[in-house]
Amino acid sequence: MSGRDKRYFLRNIAYLTAGCIVLAVSLDAAASQTSQKLKEAGQKIEELEQQKEDAQKKVGALKEQESHLKGELAEFNRQLSDVSAQINELEVQIDDKQAQIKVTKGELKEAEAAEADQYESMKARIRFIYERGGVDLAAVFLGSSSMAELLNKAEYVEEINRYDREMLALYEATCKQISEQKQNLKSEKAELVAMQESMEKKKEEVNGLIARTQEHISAKQGEISDAQEEVGDYDNQIAKMKAYEEELERRKAEEAKRIAAEQKRKQQEAQKKAAEQQKKPQGGASSDSGNASSGGSGNTAPSGGGNVSANTSDLAMLAALVECEAGGESYEGQWAVASVVVNRVRSASFPNTVSGVIYQGGQFSPVASGRFAMVLSRGAAQSCTQAANAALSGSTNLNCLYFCRASSGVQGTVIGNHVFY
Repeated sequence: MSGRDKRYFLRNIAYLTAGCIVLAVSLDAAASQTSQKLKEAGQKIEELEQQKEDAQKKVGALKEQESHLKGELAEFNRQLSDVSAQINELEVQIDDKQAQIKVTKGELKEAEAAEADQYESMKARIRFIYERGGVDLAAVFLGSSSMAELLNKAEYVEEINRYDREMLALYEATCKQISEQKQNLKSEKAELVAMQESMEKKKEEVNGLIARTQEHISAKQGEISDAQEEVGDYDNQIAKMKAYEEELERRKAEEAKRIAAEQKRKQQEAQKKAAEQQKKPQGGASSDSGNASSGGSGNTAPSGGGNVSANTSDLAMLAALVECEAGGESYEGQWAVASVVVNRVRSASFPNTVSGVIYQGGQFSPVASGRFAMVLSRGAAQSCTQAANAALSGSTNLNCLYFCRASSGVQGTVIGNHVFY
């Protein structure tokens, strides 16, 4: 190849390369915007999840307070039941005391009447004896036929006087006893009435406590309802954001697919033009043409089996990415994600290192959101590490370069919640 032709050839290659770079920059800019939106969506979802968690904690705290109030209400109801039972018992005792007082009043009235009658009879006899004492005594003495008869008559009079005194003393004691009993019954009744009044006040207080506790419970239930609605609102917002995130994931997958296809097309055009340029008759330039053809070749698809160059750090990074993207999936799904990364390393359309593929802009949203760094710092789960190690060792379960959520509508191989294509 002459110097002029060589310069022409290199100039064409430069133009094609520049075109590829401009196109790549344009496509990368679009992908970067989608990735930024994905990052913002992920951050918003995490923020909403945290707010939802706070709202759920609030619901839990309110329910605990409600449970405590219900416990207090149950205790107040128990107290009210006890107080009501005591009041009923006091009412029965008061009724009994009132009945006893009524009977005692009757007995006292009868005793006082008997006392009065006896007293009047005794006064009549004394008045009769002493008002007419002289005549009567003389008649007693004169009318007696013997000393024995006289003594008998004197003893009779004395016996009447003694009986009257005894009966008077008996009725006085009876009246005193009944009066004291009546007074005791009144005192006992007064105590029972006082206790009843005290119980009524306590019952009123307990009723007040019950009413206020029921109001507090009702208020707590309202707060719980509001907090649960707040949790529901967060669920709705999270669902919407996740749907939006899925749409972004789908768009991102499509953009990545277009970028790779366009890059591949441009590379193929560059290789074709280079090959055509080499086919032009160039005297004595066969060696240079062969070198140019060799240098323009490239691998644009997964190369199949065989392990890739990786170290312990690459294994840790791939395992962390697998956990971020498919931690909740089956081992097959985790293995498929690891296979996609390894396939990209093998492809000429992507960086040729594990770290380069993982950190390539606009490709994996966990890297942009910071979740990848968190998992990487603590270490990935065993199954994710196993899947990453299998893929790096050359054992991949598919030859796809992309994956996204199965709900995105993209056609491909569905494994769990992802579609690979």
